[in-house]
This record gives sequence, structure tokens and C-alpha cells, in this order.
Amino acid sequence: MKHFLSLALCTLLAFSVQAQIHRGVKGNYNVENFPQVSFIWNSPNPEVLNANQFVLTENETALPVNVKNLAPQNVNQKKSVLIIMEDMASHGNQIEFTRKMLTRFFSETTLAPGDKFNVVYFNRKQKTDKEVIKPLLTGFSDDKNILNKAITEYRSSKMTFSPSPNESDLYQAINEGVNLLKKEPADRAGVIVVVTRGLNMKVPGASTEMETVRQNALAAGIPLYVVKYTSTNDAPEVSTLAESTYGTYINTTNVDNAVNYLKDAYGKFDSRLYGQDYEITFNTTAKRDGKAHPINLSVSKVSQDIPALTAPNVTFGLWVKENLILFIALVLLLILIIVLVVVLIVKRNQKQEQERIMSENRVQDALNHQQQEMERQRREAEQARMAEMQRRQAEEARKNQAAQAENLANLMRTKNLYPRLQCKVNGASTSYTITKPVVTLGRNANNDVVLNNQTVSGLHAEIRFNGAAFEVVNRSQSYTRGIIVNGQFYQQIALKNGDIIGLGEAVITFYM
Repeated sequence: MKHFLSLALCTLLAFSVQAQIHRGVKGNYNVENFPQVSFIWNSPNPEVLNANQFVLTENETALPVNVKNLAPQNVNQKKSVLIIMEDMASHGNQIEFTRKMLTRFFSETTLAPGDKFNVVYFNRKQKTDKEVIKPLLTGFSDDKNILNKAITEYRSSKMTFSPSPNESDLYQAINEGVNLLKKEPADRAGVIVVVTRGLNMKVPGASTEMETVRQNALAAGIPLYVVKYTSTNDAPEVSTLAESTYGTYINTTNVDNAVNYLKDAYGKFDSRLYGQDYEITFNTTAKRDGKAHPINLSVSKVSQDIPALTAPNVTFGLWVKENLILFIALVLLLILIIVLVVVLIVKRNQKQEQERIMSENRVQDALNHQQQEMERQRREAEQARMAEMQRRQAEEARKNQAAQAENLANLMRTKNLYPRLQCKVNGASTSYTITKPVVTLGRNANNDVVLNNQTVSGLHAEIRFNGAAFEVVNRSQSYTRGIIVNGQFYQQIALKNGDIIGLGEAVITFYM
């Protein structure tokens, strides 16, 4: 049963259903509280799904999701309901049961405005027949008197068949019923109610089997409701067919039970046709960049087709909200700059006034030259100080790196960690033992491991000992996807005994 429901869900998401019910994501993503994102997703399955059946991934990472089931709102819609009744001469009690059930249903049930019904009967297809089903009315009607009159006045078939006198062309009849409903206006939802013993005539090579019927009904969004007249021969497939198209079924020979079932099912047609809405909320890892970010949703292990998430752009107001302290600091800095500019302007004016009244320009020029020389000397001294600081920092970093390399080498000696590389290049095989913390591999002759092949970069990779394990690191400027380790691309990965590394056409096996 789970297999049928999962397959039906996947199929329904790929097709548009009647009455223009939107399947999948409804509307746009809600990014008001970004990075929290929510959206409404409609499932054709009327049964409420469990939250743990929803798996949402972004960049191949599963994200925690909150799933809220939403009650359907205003799901009433116009429907065309096709009742298919089985009419075999050997089913006399079943025909009378069907007649009583339908006349009571129409007499005792208030039909929703816009709903229309038609009744067709079927047994087996004869050579002269174009179709199995034969309608009692020329079209769908909402007049209960006309419907009851057609049912009451109908005279059942006297035709018998041998062999298998109790079996009809059930699946072909249902399939023709689905095709008949597909001709109804696009704003009407279609529903099929079939009354049968469930014993289908399976002729070798027949094109209409249960799976064909199920797929056709799912593609059209037409659920099948089955009133199975209980017989000595059990035929469970027709019940499965009902459930896998999101209809329901009943096994009975009691008219009261059948009428109550039809009344209850009719009252739930709209909600079951609509399915279920779910509000799915998650925190995205996407940044505010205005770009599209793929989102993957899986429901009951079935992948769904949902649109990419377009992240919002950063607005000035949002930036201020998220960086309030920095914004205040910038405002204060701007005020300070304005004050300084005003002060400088005043001073400049004062200086110009002073220069205007000064008669000895040579004194002022000398003073300016002296100030410039002092500033130059200050800058040179500052540059020399910075250069010395950088030299000391570089020397300290070199010593630290040398000390770290020596520590790692000592650790390798202490633990006797000298892995071996088995290299195969151009058909030849060579072996190299790693005796230091960093080993370079590439085509250039100055590498520790020289791989003389044009597909290998000059400096292609390094194998480093980090104190706990040996790891391979991509250093190639050409192979941007990374290094192949055991058939997968990596930029950096810890190595295990027996790992196979691919550098171009060179193959290296790592042995501990």
C-alpha cells in the first residue's frame, strides 16, 4: 500500500488536475524573516502526512524543518460524478442492490450546487461494441428525479458468458469512465464511483490492466471510490486501485451500509480532491544576494519539483538594523569630519589673511620647506620602522614553520609513520616512501615525487602530515575540481590505507 501511495504522489505532482487545484508549492516563498523561509506545499494525498516524512536539503545538506498541516479553506468546487455499475446476468442480486442503493442516495442526499451526475453500466465488450460502458443519460445532470427515473426504468442485461460468467471488463470500463470525465469542462472536478464484485476479465494480451487505469486516473486527478459487492471470490486489487487514486472503498452486501458510505464519501469529495496544504518553515544557509538558490524537497522518500529560492537583496534599512553600532560610529565619524573640515576652512582663511598681511614671503617659504622636510623624515622613519617590523614577523613565522615541521618529523619518527606511495605513470611503476611531513607531487623535476606525464600539473598536489593523519591537498591551477580519491573529487581529504589517488593519468596508491 505504501508503494502505491508513494508512486501515486509522484505521478500527481507531474500533472495538472481538474478544477485547477494547484499541486506542489503554492505562491512564492515567504522571506519576511530571512534567513527563516516558509512556503505552502500542497499534497494530493488527503491523508495527513507525518512531519518526519518531509526532508529538505540545500547544497546537499539536510536542514531542520518545521511542518504545519493547514486546514483546507474554501475547497468547495463543481464536480462531475460518474457512477459505473456492473451489470452481469449472473449478478441479479448485485443489480438489485445497486438500484436500491443509488435511488436511496439520490432521494436522501442534498446535492451541492453545481454538482452533476451520470450513471453508466457495463459488462463485457462485444465485437459490435465501440465501448464497454453505456450511459443511462446523454449527459451529466443535477436533477435527482431524472437520475432516479433512469435508474429505476433500467432493465438489466440478460446476456451470459462462458467461461468465467461472473467476470466483466472492469478495468476497461473504469478507464473509459476516466476518459469520459476528461471531456468535462476544465473547471469541474471528476469523481468515479464504481459498483462491482471486483472480478475483472483478464484476456491474454489485454491493453487495459489495473496499472494503466491507475496511471490514467492519477494523471487526470480523478479519484476512484469503490462499492465492492462482497462475493465468495475475493478480489483485493480493486480496493487497492481505490486507495492508490486517493479514493476509498467498502465491502458490503447491505444496502443501508452502502447508502451511508456513499453519503459520507460524497460529503468528503471536495476535501479529498483538494488534498492537504502544509506550511514548511526552515532556516536557509543562503546569503542576501538576490540570487536563486536550489532547494530540494523529498516527501515520503519521493523527490518533489519545487522552484529555486531567490534570496532577498540587502536594503539600507536592513543593513542599518543589522549593523546599528557600526552605523552610529559612521555617523559620528561623518560629523567629526564635517567639524574638522569647518575648522580647516576657518584656519585656511586665517592663514590666507595672515599671508596677505605678511610682507616677508621668504620667511614663510622657508618655514613651509622646513615643515615639508620634517614630514618627509617622519614618513621615512615610519617606513623604516614598518619594514623592520615586517622583517621580524617574517623571520618569526619562518622559525615557527621550521619548528612545526621538525615537530611533525619527530612525531613521524616516534610513531614510525613512513607511508609508501606506489606510483603508476606511463605504464611504469615506482615506489616512494614518505619520510618528511610535506611531500610534493607533480611533473616538475623539483618535486619530491616526479610524475613525468603531460596530464600532470607542474605542482599538482601535496601529501601533508598534520600530526594525526596524512592528507592530500590539491595544488593544481588546472584541475580546479580537485583531486580524484577513490573516484570522487576533493580539494583536501585525509588518506586511509589503500586509497587510490588520481593525478591526471598518474595513479598513486597510498599504503600506511
